[in-house]
Order: sequence, then structure tokens, then C-alpha cells
Amino acid sequence: MMRRMAFVVLICLSVCAALILSGCSDDNNAPIVGEWTPSTVSIGGTTVSYNELDTKGRDFGFVFHSDGSCKITIGGIRNDGTYTFNETSVDIQYGGKTQKLSYDRGILTLKLTYHNQTTSYMFTKVTK
Repeated sequence: MMRRMAFVVLICLSVCAALILSGCSDDNNAPIVGEWTPSTVSIGGTTVSYNELDTKGRDFGFVFHSDGSCKITIGGIRNDGTYTFNETSVDIQYGGKTQKLSYDRGILTLKLTYHNQTTSYMFTKVTK
């Protein structure tokens, strides 16, 4: 009888542990997993649609995978990398470099500085 009770307790503990640990999956990346393309660009205080710019050969975009890997295209240069998402920003590591994007309500923002002027690229997730 005592062995049976110990066995039942062990089974219950195992089931509880499995349920608790299944909630530890990496779902916190879910908001950014997918393909992101630029929608607008802010240059010197003026915001325009990305499509209005002449960007031939200087594409921008990100593809984030749930496993923490990503594909980055910045200024037409493509790289594979990794990322960390913390609900308000995305830190990307690629080719020995680190890039930080801000995240707010479904918009990723990449800020780049050229000749002392900041250009902000706003990205939205591609929905299929």
C-alpha cells in the first residue's frame, strides 16, 4: 500500500513538473518572429514612405526565427545573425557587429547616422 501511494505521488509530481516546464518555451520572441520590411523613413524630421525612396541595391529588412537566429539586410548587405528580444528592443549580432532596434506596438525602428544626421527606418511585419 505504501509503495502504491509513493508511486502515485511520483506520477503526480512528474505530471506537474512536465506542465510547469512546458510553459517555459521561448514564446517571448513571438511578437517579432517573421519577416519585417521598411514602411516609412524619417530623415531630418521629415517622414516619407519607404517606397518613395530610390533604394535600388540598398534594400533593408529582417527575418526573425523563433530559435533566436535571423537574417539581416542593411543597405543591400545580407548577413546571418542572432538576436535577443526584450519587449522594447531587439539586439542583433551579426558579422562581429551589434545593432539595436527599438520595438513599440508592432513597429521596429532602426536608427542610422550618416554625416551627423540620423535616419530612422520604421519596419512592419509582413502578414501572409
